Amino acid sequence: MALFDIFKSSSQKEDYNATDVEDFQNVVIYSDNVAKDLQNTALKQNINPKLLDFKILAYKTFYKKKGAPKYQELTPIEQERFFCMENLTNPNIEMTQRIKIEIFKRRKGKKLPFKISLGANKSLTKVVLKVPKQEGISYSDSLYGDLMSQIDVRKARLGILIGFMREESKSQIRALISDIQVNGKISEDYTISVCDGYEPIHQNNGEIILHYLDKNKEEPQNKVDHFQRDFMHTVCQNDLVIEVRKSIEGRAGRDCKSNIIPFQKLDISQNLDIVVSEDFRVEEKDNVIYYYANKSGFIYSEKENHFEIRDELVVNEVSFRSTGSIDASGDEDIKINIEGKDSLSDAIGQGVKVVSSEVKTAGNMGSGAEVIADKVEIGGQTHQSSKIVAKEVEINLHKGEVEADIVRIGTLENGKVEANTVYIDKVSGGEIIAKDVYLNEVLSNVSVFASHYIEIDLLNGNGNKFIIDPKSQKDFKEKVEKTEEKIKTKKEKIKELSKKIKHLRRKIQNDKDNIKQINDTIIDLKRRQTPIPTSLINKLKDNNANIKEHNLLLKELKDDKMQLESFEADLRELVNAVFDAKVVNKSVWKEFNEVKFKVVEPPVEVSHLFTDGEMSEEITIKTMEDGKYILERKKG
Repeated sequence: MALFDIFKSSSQKEDYNATDVEDFQNVVIYSDNVAKDLQNTALKQNINPKLLDFKILAYKTFYKKKGAPKYQELTPIEQERFFCMENLTNPNIEMTQRIKIEIFKRRKGKKLPFKISLGANKSLTKVVLKVPKQEGISYSDSLYGDLMSQIDVRKARLGILIGFMREESKSQIRALISDIQVNGKISEDYTISVCDGYEPIHQNNGEIILHYLDKNKEEPQNKVDHFQRDFMHTVCQNDLVIEVRKSIEGRAGRDCKSNIIPFQKLDISQNLDIVVSEDFRVEEKDNVIYYYANKSGFIYSEKENHFEIRDELVVNEVSFRSTGSIDASGDEDIKINIEGKDSLSDAIGQGVKVVSSEVKTAGNMGSGAEVIADKVEIGGQTHQSSKIVAKEVEINLHKGEVEADIVRIGTLENGKVEANTVYIDKVSGGEIIAKDVYLNEVLSNVSVFASHYIEIDLLNGNGNKFIIDPKSQKDFKEKVEKTEEKIKTKKEKIKELSKKIKHLRRKIQNDKDNIKQINDTIIDLKRRQTPIPTSLINKLKDNNANIKEHNLLLKELKDDKMQLESFEADLRELVNAVFDAKVVNKSVWKEFNEVKFKVVEPPVEVSHLFTDGEMSEEITIKTMEDGKYILERKKG
């Protein structure tokens, strides 16, 4: 049943004798349950309870200690003192009220000239009076008393203690009445507490909350990724790492019906003595101690309740079984050194993800593994389904995928590389996409796409493709689109500026004769010592302002045109980079190796398929007088 549903629902019907209502005689009773007594009175006299109302004539408050034979009455003065926290939170004190009420037939008559309502929280430890903004309210001297009486009537109907109100709440009610008296309305919404009980305080022996363990629980996902368990816990600077809640003595509460609310006992027993290094900032507030990280790093706890933060993690392996994935992404440098180098097992295990500023291992990288860092060193080999994203990467044997600024690889074996600059000792199959590529020894079936330079020291295989394509440059499309957008915006601005300059120039030219005449008039007026009309001065000021604005716009137009030329030069450099590019082979060509140059605008491809023994150290593309493109080969 809802808190305030004290009557039967409208769907329930009873047969009442309407004539009895007219004959109803007022009833005065002592009640300790007003709602129930209203219902009983209605049933006895066969009257719909909705037709009955009541007023409070008097009330008494009683109390007794648990086990005492009878209740003791509190005088009004004693009641004010009795309603204190010490008594209200004492589970051995029982309280009750008896209210003298007069029950009468509900009738049209005097009532409050404004709307009010009562509401309560779930535990019924707080009951509030809500009065919304209202217009056109007549003030009377009895208004304060009428409102207080109506509050007690509504509280009594709900079984809530009456006469139980703090002085602060009474002051707020007086402020509400003053608002009506002064303004003839309720000018704002009022929410006033009319009964305040006490929530229980649940007892516990204190606890340690390790917030860093919950780092990955903040964003729940529909599907659990068991590889993302992050056994090696990381924190960022200023993170709340640990929270220690001191032991709390429990106490009972009491609601506004005088019912005791028992407290819970949490039998948690922990050693609350925490020892931390200087890596932590400690703050204490009330009964809680907070430990914040002074730097980013890994949490180490080699002894119980001893904590420190290290910026380098040394482990034998990173795997689902031992560590889970590691996310050490933060503002500061955090290094991960994986010492395992067993050629038969993976130092970075299957499916795990490692995120840090630096990752170094002498071992292998397993299938589906991913590393994201600024600097990465893999002393073993990478699996064909592994991936590395970094700024600088060094790999012994690469079979997977890597994206970086600079990549150094001992042997590329059917892997993929995308970078700005690539250095590889030996290549056997795979794909390379970069700006500059330096290859020591090339075997077979390699595709190299470069936007600027390809260098080969020793070619020992066939079926290789060496392609110069400006679009191979990292973020080429994005750079072209951004530059084209700059050019478009700048051209639109230049067009608008030119229009403004043309308009001002025409206006200045048209006003030229008039301004000359005004100047002559002013000179004549000065000579005759006659006051100069303000209108003439203002016309000269307007003309000077137009000339000044015209000159400023001219300078701005000149600067914009220079910027436009610069943007167009940048675009030409991007698109025409192919003409500055070259392929250098320092050894003899073998058959079925191909060199190709791609021109972006117009879209043209020029290629050459080599035969055994051809010699050419440097290959570039050039434009002939007839507009055709050819490969220019300089012999070594």
